[in-house]
Amino acid sequence: MGKMHKFLTGAVVLSSALLLAACGGSSDKKETKKDADGNIVMTVGQQTQPNSKLPKGDTYANNAYRRLIKKELGVDIKSAFEANGDDYTRQVSLAIASGDIPDVMAVSHDEMVELANNDLIADLSDVYKKYASDNIKDIYKSFDNVQIDSAKIDGKIMALPGTSNDFGPNMVWFRQDWLDNLGIKLDLDGNHAITLDELESTAKAFKEKDAGGNGKTQGLALANYLTSDSHGSSGYTATAIFNSFGAYPKNYLKGDDGKLVYGSNTKQAKEGLTYVKHLFDEGLLDSQFGTRTYDDINAMMINGELGIIPGPWHISDWALVQAKTANPKATFTPYAIESKDGRVNGVSKPGVGGYVVVSKKFAHPEKVVEMFNLLFDKVANSKDMEKEYPEIYDYAQKAVDGSVKPVNIEFFKNLSEIDDAVTATDAAEGKTNIDDITKFIVQNNARKIKAYLDNPEGADPTDWSVYASRALAVTGVMDGVRKEGIYNEVKPFITFDTIKANDRNGAQISKLEEETFIKFVTGAEPLSKFDKYTKEWDNQGGKEILAEMQKIADKQK
Repeated sequence: MGKMHKFLTGAVVLSSALLLAACGGSSDKKETKKDADGNIVMTVGQQTQPNSKLPKGDTYANNAYRRLIKKELGVDIKSAFEANGDDYTRQVSLAIASGDIPDVMAVSHDEMVELANNDLIADLSDVYKKYASDNIKDIYKSFDNVQIDSAKIDGKIMALPGTSNDFGPNMVWFRQDWLDNLGIKLDLDGNHAITLDELESTAKAFKEKDAGGNGKTQGLALANYLTSDSHGSSGYTATAIFNSFGAYPKNYLKGDDGKLVYGSNTKQAKEGLTYVKHLFDEGLLDSQFGTRTYDDINAMMINGELGIIPGPWHISDWALVQAKTANPKATFTPYAIESKDGRVNGVSKPGVGGYVVVSKKFAHPEKVVEMFNLLFDKVANSKDMEKEYPEIYDYAQKAVDGSVKPVNIEFFKNLSEIDDAVTATDAAEGKTNIDDITKFIVQNNARKIKAYLDNPEGADPTDWSVYASRALAVTGVMDGVRKEGIYNEVKPFITFDTIKANDRNGAQISKLEEETFIKFVTGAEPLSKFDKYTKEWDNQGGKEILAEMQKIADKQK
C-alpha cells in the first residue's frame, strides 16, 4: 500500500502548525471558468497511489469518475497538482503558503484551520444545508455528527469531512493449513476468541515442528513499535495481547474521576509487556525483535516463515492475499484474544479521514456538495451499477484504487462494515438472495465470497481475501463477539483540537516509549524500571500534553 496523506484518524491532532505567506487573507472575488463545451472548470489537488490499477488509457486526469461528474454535473475537473504520500503533503503546504490553492482539495484538520484563519476557504454551511442529500446527512448523523462538527469553526462548516470508524476487537490470524496439518484445534467453545495459552502453545508448536517446512518457522514476529493506537494500524503488533490485559496503548483514557491517563503507562500495560517479554524469553518471539521492520515481517509472512499474524479485519485484502498468491494452499483464520475472565477488550473511536475544503474564490461550492451526493450516495447506493454506471462497475471488478476519485476520502455510515459484511455473508451462504442486495459493493462482495465457497481450491486469491475479511473477520469475529455478549468496548478520549504541547514534545516521548519498550521486552532493561520510564515520559513532555488535554476534556463535561 502506498503512503497516504496523514489525515486525522485517531484521537488527537498531532501535526505542526504551518507558516503561511498568505497572511493577508484572500479576495472575495468569485471566479467561474468554463471549458470549450461550457462546463464549469473545477481544479483539484489530486492525491494519487503508485498502484492505482487504472485500466489502460485511463489516468488520474482522465478517468471514469471525472467523466461521470462532467456528464452528470457539468463540471470539468482538472488537476492543479497530482502527488502521492509525503509529496502530496508538500504540495498542499506549498499551495497554502502561496495563498493560491486549488478549487478543491483534501487536507488535515490543522491545514483546514490554517486555511480558514487566512480566509482562503469558503463557508459551506448554507450549501451543505441546501444541497446535501438526506443520505449524506444521515451518514454524519450515524456518528452523532462528530465529523461534521469537527469541521466547524465559530459554528461555520468550513469543510466536508470524510468518515472513519476505528472499532475492534483487534485480532490475530493463524495459518489454518498449518493448524490442520498439526491437528491443532482452537476456540473449542466457539466464541470467536482464544486464550493467551492457546496463542502461546500454537506458536510453540509451529516453531518446534517447523510448520512452514523451510527450517525458518518463527512463533511470532512483532514490529519494533510494538503496539498501535488503532485497529487499522494493528498489523504485526502486540495490541491484541495488550488489550487482553485491559491495556490500551497509545490511547488517552478518561477514568471514573474524569482524569486522563495515557494507555501505555498503566499497570495493565506493564502486565502486557511482562507477557511479551515472557514470549521473547521462551524463544517464541522473533529473536530479532526491535530491529525487524514492518516490511521485513511482511516478507517473512509471504515466504511462509510466520503462521501467526496480528492484524486488522482487512489485512487479508492487502497483505495475507500475498501469501495466498505465493502459496495457494495457504489460508488464515482470525480470532480475538480473550482476557482471563473471558471478555474481549477493544477500543472504538470515530475519526475523520480528511477534510475536503473549497477555495473561497470558487464560484460554485454547491457543485462540490453535488459531487458528494453523486459519488457517495447515488453511485454507492446504485441498485444496478452495471447498467447505470458501467465504467464505475468495471473499476470495481478491477479493484481500481479509491484515490482515483477527485477527493481521496472514505465516506460510510458508522459500523456499516459489520452490517454490510453480515449481509454479504448471509447471501453468499444462501440464507438470502444475492440479487436482492441493493448496494453494489455489498452484492459484489457476496459474489466473491460465494465464488470462494463454491470452489475453495480453484478460487482466485482475491475471492479468498474478501471471504476472509468479510465472512471470517467481520461477520465471524467482530460481529460474533458482540452477539456472544463478551465484547468490552472502550471509548478513549477524543479531541480534534490541536495539542500544542504534543507539537513540541510528541515525537520525543513517542521515541522514548518505543525504545524503552524494546529494552523491556529484550531484557536490556528490567521491567522493575517501568515506573522510572513513566516519570521520564512525564518529564520529557507527557505531563504537559496530559494537562493541555485535561483542560479540553473538562470543557466537554
